[in-house]
Amino acid sequence: MASDGNGLAEKLLGLDGFRILDVAETDTEVVVEIETTVTVVGCRGCGTRAEAQDRMPVEIRDLPCFGRPARLIWHKRRWRCPDPDCAAKTWTETSPHVSSRCVLTQRAGIESCRQVGENARPVSQMADELGVCWWTVMAAVIEHGTPLVEDPERVGPVHKLGVDETSWLQATPSHPTLYATGLVDLERPILIDMVEGNAAADLRRWCAEQDPAWLGGIAVVTTDLAESYRRGLDPHLAHARRVADPFHVVRVGNRCVDKVRRRVQQETLHHRGRKHDPLYRIRKLLLSGHERLDERGRDRMLLGLRVGDPHDEVLGAWLAKESVRDIYLTEDPAEAALLIDKAIAGCAKDEVEEIRSLGRTLAAWRTEILEHHRSGASNGPTEGLNLLVKKIKRCGHGFRRFEHYRLRVLLHAGGVTWPTRPSPPRIRHRSPHSNA
Repeated sequence: MASDGNGLAEKLLGLDGFRILDVAETDTEVVVEIETTVTVVGCRGCGTRAEAQDRMPVEIRDLPCFGRPARLIWHKRRWRCPDPDCAAKTWTETSPHVSSRCVLTQRAGIESCRQVGENARPVSQMADELGVCWWTVMAAVIEHGTPLVEDPERVGPVHKLGVDETSWLQATPSHPTLYATGLVDLERPILIDMVEGNAAADLRRWCAEQDPAWLGGIAVVTTDLAESYRRGLDPHLAHARRVADPFHVVRVGNRCVDKVRRRVQQETLHHRGRKHDPLYRIRKLLLSGHERLDERGRDRMLLGLRVGDPHDEVLGAWLAKESVRDIYLTEDPAEAALLIDKAIAGCAKDEVEEIRSLGRTLAAWRTEILEHHRSGASNGPTEGLNLLVKKIKRCGHGFRRFEHYRLRVLLHAGGVTWPTRPSPPRIRHRSPHSNA
């Protein structure tokens, strides 16, 4: 180790194959001038010992040093082959610590990818922290994150698949709201992939790109009550048991109650719901499960219906909604089949169109609804991962390219195996002294 402290400084730098020439500190950053330790190089073409022709300084951003941004100035050697017949002529030296034509060191790029992907930090925030532009950080995320997402060991075999949609770009004057379809492994749970669009053709196209043997291992698929997804599963997943998610089934009943309540509100008071209107005041009680209402809540709901529902249309929708919820109060498939048949028959005989529409929906999805009682599957893990998807959407403050959106979502919620890094021993704080 050099007596002038260079050896200590190089240990702090932590880049094998480099030595420090100078260190300077400014008001905004630490500037470290470095060069490689290699002095003998052979020509790539003929093997002749090369000669150093000149140097050119290259500025690189590194990880912050002791709380300050760090800038490395690499005095790159340009080598020349002395053999006049060699086609190599001249070339510049390279290092595995720095990617070609990259402003960041490899470790800074890997850490940027980890912060943006695993910790869901905004790209702009990392760019400001390192002192580079947005595209420099995003390029590092693409470079280091794509191999992690495309790793064939990331997903593995899947037995229960969840399918659901989320919006990734809000509507503007030039285009409507754009949706993406998320494919989830319900058992792990991780996000397998994100597909642009929510049409049957989009899901069918994704299935066609997968390994048929891998698709053959999927025994259960859960979806919401979207006809596009039901059609998109054919023909590649026609063998799988299809389950209608209980949350979305109950939501159809809740939507029926809301539609009837709003219509009755308009017909009786000729305006939208207001703070003191009887039906508006009980709108949340109508959507609550009957068993969750205490005596005071039931009295409030019945009073609001008595005053604001002259023809008992809202009451009928509420009873229909409760009959849908009753399907999930049992785990017995035979009893569930009896309950859904009663709900369908009751809705079909009702005079209210919204309730009859609810009955038609239940009849169309009867098989898929009852499959929940046989398989026990639901889209609960999918809805949980949707929260992580929306987290990425919020921290990104809007996306323009679906490729970037998909990559960042999969890095955060796709079960990526991140490269291990050393975990230092903890420094534990002493217990506070007490005179008691």
